[in-house]
Amino acid sequence: MDRLKAINDYLGHAAGDQFIHVFAQRIGDALVGESLIARLGGDEFVLIPASPMSADAAQPLAERLRDQLKDHVAIGGEVLTRTVSIGVASGTPGQHTPSDLLRRADQAALAAKHAGGDSVAIFTADMSVSGELRNDIELHLRRGIESDALRLVYLPEVDLRTGDIVGTEALVRWQHPTRGLLAPGCFIPVAESINLAGELDRWVLRRACNEFSEWQSAGLGHDALLRINVSAGQLVTGGFVDFVADTIGQHGLDASSVCLEITENVVVQDLHTARATLARLKEVGVHIAIDDFGTGYSAISLLQTLPIDTLKIDKTFVRQLGTNTSDLVIVRGIMTLAEGFQLDVVAEGVETEAAARILLDQRCYRAQGFLFSRPVPGEAMRHMLSARRLPPTCIPATDPALS
Repeated sequence: MDRLKAINDYLGHAAGDQFIHVFAQRIGDALVGESLIARLGGDEFVLIPASPMSADAAQPLAERLRDQLKDHVAIGGEVLTRTVSIGVASGTPGQHTPSDLLRRADQAALAAKHAGGDSVAIFTADMSVSGELRNDIELHLRRGIESDALRLVYLPEVDLRTGDIVGTEALVRWQHPTRGLLAPGCFIPVAESINLAGELDRWVLRRACNEFSEWQSAGLGHDALLRINVSAGQLVTGGFVDFVADTIGQHGLDASSVCLEITENVVVQDLHTARATLARLKEVGVHIAIDDFGTGYSAISLLQTLPIDTLKIDKTFVRQLGTNTSDLVIVRGIMTLAEGFQLDVVAEGVETEAAARILLDQRCYRAQGFLFSRPVPGEAMRHMLSARRLPPTCIPATDPALS
């Protein structure tokens, strides 16, 4: 289950226990007669299919289960969004033990969580971060940060009405010396566990500001917004606000061209300190966005108390627009809230033209997603900014009244 800790922290353990009970009933209903299901403890459940199958064959089953378990549950006076992160692992009899498969499935589920949740991941060798390999990643990650072995890729943000590129989100990758290019889910959990997340965040901020400054010096991206994710620890770390201000200033950027993105659950860990830090960041001049909006457990109260500019609708509510009516209701509600609080809105995870058209109908004009582009290296992002807009084939036909 995604975000159980946040439920316990925000609503109390009784609400968390009730959430688990409702979830257990739902997972049993979803797979009666098909599989063996057991709770391992905490927020973890294990499922063994009724018949042996490969990981690739199990993926459709896992995706169907993910979709069936997604729901909105009323607990403790709050409506909570229930999503799951599913890890899939398979093995060869005589070569892999049940413990091996459980460990691999757990590592894949962790990768799914760090990809944003509400997703399915199949175990691959680069997900294994236990024992000697974990120590290897820790050692090389420290060196990687110091030697600039990390890489940034960029996810374009587009105006759905015109196809203009109006922003880009910086995302980190790591060029491991022996394992190749690793996605964040492979190394960020290790970074967090060994207190390297702060150094990682600062590396990303420095590098992204440097690259964005180079683009602007070439006459590109002056109307675009640079989005950078901020981890939980930064909001309670002394000196972070000064670091942001100094980094932006050193690269000659206007602070208003930078947007720092945080999640709801990051904020509620220490609301008082987070509010004070965000207020100081606003004084610097940067924009503040709530990322993955709608998946946390204090959404409306955050809008009332935090100095934010933008809501990013989580991909959970965007992916199935056009086929899931409850998602449309939620998107409409978020747009109404944003209008009432005078906030901008960006939709994440737009993968179909149908979803893009529905967002246009709801007057959500800014979006990211694989319909437009996957994350691309800096040079490719530079070319996109030079072209200023995506090819017309990437953009759905619009209603003239919306233009």
